[in-house]
Amino acid sequence: MVDTVRDQTLDFLTPAGDEVRWNVRPERPAAPRPSRRSAVMERVVLVRGSDQPLIQRRLDPRADPHRLDTEIAAGLRLARRYPENGYPAVLPRLLGYRADVDEPYVLWQPPPATQVGQVAARLGNDAIDRVLCDLLTGLAHLAAAGIVHRGVNDARVRWTGEGAMIAGLPVAVFAGDTRTGFGREPWASAEQVRGIGRADPRDDVWSAAVLLGVLLGLDGDSYRDRLGPRYAVLLGDALAPRAAQRPTAAELLRTLSWPVPVLDTSPLDSGREQFERIRVSRAGAAAPAPRPPQRRRRWFWSIGRGSTGPATRDCYLCLDPVSWAETDLFVWTDKGYQPLDLGTAGPQHRREYRLRQAFRRCPNRAGEIGPHYLPAAYLRSGSPINIGLIGDTAAGKTHLLAGIMQEIESGVLGDFGIMTSAVDIAWHDDFRQSRMNRLYRDGEVLEHTRPVDTVDFADGLILGTGSRERPMMFFDIAGEMLQPGRRQSRATQFLAAADALIFVADPVRSDPDTTFEAVIDRLAHRRGPDGLLDIPSVVVVTKSDLLRFEEPVDRWIRARRADGPAESRDVYAYLHQRGRTAQLAPVHRIRRCTLHFASATGGRDRGGRYPHGARPQRCAEPLISLLAMLGALPDRADGDG
Repeated sequence: MVDTVRDQTLDFLTPAGDEVRWNVRPERPAAPRPSRRSAVMERVVLVRGSDQPLIQRRLDPRADPHRLDTEIAAGLRLARRYPENGYPAVLPRLLGYRADVDEPYVLWQPPPATQVGQVAARLGNDAIDRVLCDLLTGLAHLAAAGIVHRGVNDARVRWTGEGAMIAGLPVAVFAGDTRTGFGREPWASAEQVRGIGRADPRDDVWSAAVLLGVLLGLDGDSYRDRLGPRYAVLLGDALAPRAAQRPTAAELLRTLSWPVPVLDTSPLDSGREQFERIRVSRAGAAAPAPRPPQRRRRWFWSIGRGSTGPATRDCYLCLDPVSWAETDLFVWTDKGYQPLDLGTAGPQHRREYRLRQAFRRCPNRAGEIGPHYLPAAYLRSGSPINIGLIGDTAAGKTHLLAGIMQEIESGVLGDFGIMTSAVDIAWHDDFRQSRMNRLYRDGEVLEHTRPVDTVDFADGLILGTGSRERPMMFFDIAGEMLQPGRRQSRATQFLAAADALIFVADPVRSDPDTTFEAVIDRLAHRRGPDGLLDIPSVVVVTKSDLLRFEEPVDRWIRARRADGPAESRDVYAYLHQRGRTAQLAPVHRIRRCTLHFASATGGRDRGGRYPHGARPQRCAEPLISLLAMLGALPDRADGDG
């Protein structure tokens, strides 16, 4: 934990990204003070040589290593919006942080020590006006940055001797985040206390109105009667039960004829506006072109009594048509594929058990590749969902697929009433051992996918809703095989049988990823009448843990669920701002495409291992979006669509 006696060296990053080392000593006689959330220890330290005071908030090494992330990200949003000499004096100021260490910490400029509640009885009308003006000005700045403070009260607002400032952002969230129950009445509205809806900067307006009543010495029930005409309108709206009914801080400043700060627009705005233009234009686009007859598929086919049998589908290895028949059946043994005779299977339940482990040899009429075998479960279930992962070498495809499967095993699809089982039990177990367990149990970095001439599925699951089942197959191919300069090979033939694509965008690579457009070009035969490609797709900005302190990644990487087009708009704006034109190709050339931030590991590796362990963050969201586009996503079981 924090050493309160000896000097300490702090190596940290400034908001500008500079690495700084300061020698500090604890302020005596103060000792570490636990915050209300005891995982964070707070203390004042003095910089050696200048005695400059700093507030250091350090995380207990036993706590969630991301516990301080939102606080750091919110402080960085403010620091990046305002120049060094133009930083608003009414706002808390982040000086530095260190995140990827055993005990993460954040450094803040100390606010004035006097809480405004301590001097409330001595403040005259002019001073109260000044406090309210400063507070609303600070809240207007926070709202412009998309930050909801959530902790405004008579202790968190400090008296400077002439006015007020807001102290710290220990419980801040981002506007649009799902509210979690927090705070207490009267300081927080009922929406905030109960965790209803989404966080809104006008949550803080409620708290500011309550603070005004405290400064005036009013009982909450008599606010409107005793405020007089100047503040009565203010509190009448600011204490509306729903945030949407309240004015913003900037609107209140105008109502009170106080100066409204100049609020900079976000550098993401132009990208957001362009995405909205694309979305609106797609709303009136031509309907998708019909699929070729040989590729027509029925949505879920029941394997129960009364079914008419599975439809013919294309083999994902040779593209020849294949359908289920109890002929040419095999099982995998340590000697390879061996014939399976169902004549000796016995009772029906034993027969079904053997069929779940069986493979059917593809008729392979074209004979372009050698003998190959398809899992019986793939052929006997409903129409398959074949999903290809697209991206250059080291983009993070293998890690992302491991994260998707890990989240599925954690039950994420159960929220939609979908049960899963393996297409091939042995194959799935091998994927679990060699990918999921190595990454999430052992904390090891996975090697890149090796280029091979023929690509089989990486893993497959049966999606079940009641008696209806569909196989879902994932295909992970080495990035080298997808490059535009690479001649067409059997390794890329699975693209012709693909039902959906996951484009994996590496946000830290310096050169453009040319695989996206190369794959889209290879699927030109599936364009609709308007020239847009008819294949549901997602773009996933993987490795987003490395960007978790950049706007807007800072908000989305910890969001619990996607929020309609809002996340797609922000991902598009993020890539657009950085000139990642190649990574936006799917949005421009494919009719239905959503965009997502995700991380398969949750942190940076050190020497091929993740010292704090790896965990998937939002890896299932792209898959859920694809299933929705494919019509394969039932209503959520809990009713929360």
